[in-house]
Amino acid sequence: MSAVETHGRRVPARVRRFAPWIAGLILIVGIAAAIVVFVPSRNNSPPQVAPSSPPPKPAAKPKSVPLPADAKDVARLFVRTAVARANLAAAWKVAGPNIRGGLTYKEWLTGNIPVVPFPLKSLQLAPFKIDYSHRDDALIEVALLAKPGAKIKSQVFYLQLKRIGPAGSRHWVVDGWVPRSAPMVPLAPG
Repeated sequence: MSAVETHGRRVPARVRRFAPWIAGLILIVGIAAAIVVFVPSRNNSPPQVAPSSPPPKPAAKPKSVPLPADAKDVARLFVRTAVARANLAAAWKVAGPNIRGGLTYKEWLTGNIPVVPFPLKSLQLAPFKIDYSHRDDALIEVALLAKPGAKIKSQVFYLQLKRIGPAGSRHWVVDGWVPRSAPMVPLAPG
């Protein structure tokens, strides 16, 4: 075996022959170590720690109460006025801020209001079902059933009622009027 002198030292031929392999192995180990250190782990969830106090209890549901007669009257009046687009002055009195949608009284009286209409002349029956009733709010499903042969389809709406105002003069208003199902959208041809 021949040896080569490097910086005053003799390096055997066998070491020279394996030197590239050793350098490559050191390079691969260095790359693997860098990946482990610098690439974030996919399993980096924080350790589970038991809470020191019990979790807060969810807010209690309001107590259910029978829907007062004056709330039912407001719902009926709203359908006969705002929904039918008749006597909009009376509809204004039972419409809450969310239904009014920022309109002034004068704008409301034009009939261009944010309430889905239904013509009373096409209405056969309007039964309702109370979904819930609490002291200061209620949700009613109103079915507007069209007369046979009417040019409008029967529809079901959610009517949200809220009791507003200062103590002593609280009153019911309609706070929401939303179709129960989404309107049908025709498919594009082809």
